[in-house]
Amino acid sequence: MRQLLLAAVLCLSLAAPLAAQQTTPRPDEVQRQALTAVQVRQQTQRLADRHAQAKARLLDRIEAVRRRLEETARWRKKVRAYLADQQAKLAELERRRQEYQRIRRGLEPLLDQTLARLEAMVEADLPFLLSERRRRLEDLAGLLRDYDASLPRKTRRLLEALAVEARYGGMAGAVETEREIGGRLQRVCMLRLGRLALFALSGDGARAWRWDQGKRRFLPVEGYTRDLNLAAEIARRHRVASLVEIPLGRLPQEVRP
Repeated sequence: MRQLLLAAVLCLSLAAPLAAQQTTPRPDEVQRQALTAVQVRQQTQRLADRHAQAKARLLDRIEAVRRRLEETARWRKKVRAYLADQQAKLAELERRRQEYQRIRRGLEPLLDQTLARLEAMVEADLPFLLSERRRRLEDLAGLLRDYDASLPRKTRRLLEALAVEARYGGMAGAVETEREIGGRLQRVCMLRLGRLALFALSGDGARAWRWDQGKRRFLPVEGYTRDLNLAAEIARRHRVASLVEIPLGRLPQEVRP
């Protein structure tokens, strides 16, 4: 037993120096481990930096997407408002279109009827400025037949024609022209007193005729030649206005010139 204890003590005393010798690092090993640690730390730092950069970029993208979403939301709200406004305007335009069509269907026949009455009136009226008046009515008739012409334009032109014809009723005029009277063409002065009467005066002023609406021709007028010549001069503004006697009533029995 004692010998065994001595042997164990001896083994322990021999093993202690060997263990101490094995656990003590060598200088090159220490340097290698230090370099390895530095490299690991550097790699770790680089990874951390790349992670931080990636995180920063990701946060920037998140912020940009968030701003874009907010802008898109605002724009969608604005677009909805625009759309609602456009729909309201379209509805109003459609209402106006239907109203315009309704007015057009009711007004265009009235325009045609008014033109027909105006044409009949011109043909039955005193025969003055017939070429001008007929041309005006022909142009107006062509406009009323034009589908593309707007209703306001048609109405305006018809009202203008009516206004012109209405002004003729309050105007006096005297113009030189050629007219067939008594079966032959003569150079006469046509004296018109509104729509009351139409006279023709010979070039020398010695003879006068008055238009007879019933017979649709000029008939001689006796006894008023001087006054009618004075009236013609007044109408031409060659003489100041003065009182003259004009035969406006029933014509006397036809007298051959």
